[in-house]
Amino acid sequence: MAGSFTAEAGAALVFLILYVFLWSYMTFMYARKRYEWKSRYSILYLHTTIRVASQACGLAFAILAWRNIDVFVAYLILSAEGYFSLTIAAYYFLKHYEIKHFGWSRLGPADHNEGGRKRFLQALSMVAVLMPWRFWDRNLLMIVDAWLIPANAIIIAGGSIMAGLNDKSKQLDPDDYNNRLNVSKGLRTAGQAVFLALTVLFILLYINAARKGRGLKHSSERTMSKTALAIFGVVGGMLLVRGIFGVLQAAVYSLSYSNPENYDGHGMKSRFTAIEYCLAVVPEFTAAFLLNMSYWSTAREPSVELIDPEDNATEFVRTNRGGHETEYAAEDKNSKYETVPKYTP
Repeated sequence: MAGSFTAEAGAALVFLILYVFLWSYMTFMYARKRYEWKSRYSILYLHTTIRVASQACGLAFAILAWRNIDVFVAYLILSAEGYFSLTIAAYYFLKHYEIKHFGWSRLGPADHNEGGRKRFLQALSMVAVLMPWRFWDRNLLMIVDAWLIPANAIIIAGGSIMAGLNDKSKQLDPDDYNNRLNVSKGLRTAGQAVFLALTVLFILLYINAARKGRGLKHSSERTMSKTALAIFGVVGGMLLVRGIFGVLQAAVYSLSYSNPENYDGHGMKSRFTAIEYCLAVVPEFTAAFLLNMSYWSTAREPSVELIDPEDNATEFVRTNRGGHETEYAAEDKNSKYETVPKYTP
């Protein structure tokens, strides 16, 4: 019977409240001008907004059950979009950390417009997929974007097909049902595999950043760097859990949304709800929360002078402690700051 408040509804409500709190916190940070609109936080803000909508749809489906299949489809699509935006946000946060501490990042240049139209069109062109060597050294994020966008699209397509299989109003013959199920499974598995591969890449880049971070000389830099890196390490772990579960859920029928055994007349069964929230929703929320908290470990950190990877000279080290910007010459042997060598590809 529809209209009952089930365990699924309770879980959806709890995380709806948590995401509303996180969204409100980010809105407050924007209002206080601590977050900039054209920054990595805008992508995270988009993720939080999407997840608020996703959890609202999840709550509606838990209460309405099968009376409105469109709510279930919306939940699946918004969940995929939330995962997509969170993965991109994690990369941009790591890029910002590297630029702030090392003066440059393999992930991309130090521009402030993280979600520009030009970059989106470049990613859609798939040039980075066809000619990755043009982006590997100094704009790796373009390759990541170019793979994530189509992967996200095929996950949504597969999820929409799968949701249609649960529509009781459609009477499909067994062959048609199996064909659609296989297409849905193939699309979702392929898309989730791309997300998992890019999560592994994120972890490898994080390990490389952690290795370089150990070379920071000033004690306060090391302390703040360790805090930020610890956050990114946990975020990478959460995304890895989410990625592995995504692949398993697409490939293993017992974990799939398309398995009728995972539902009853009220919607999702309690066991399936617990698995879904523990391995998908909790890791995403934890990662989003920690990325927000990384602001407090990076806002007062000293920043180095930006480095052009094509230039083999050395640069000054710049600090912004106390709100004052001071430069120390590389030749000053008495300075407590070290010169930052330029990277040579």
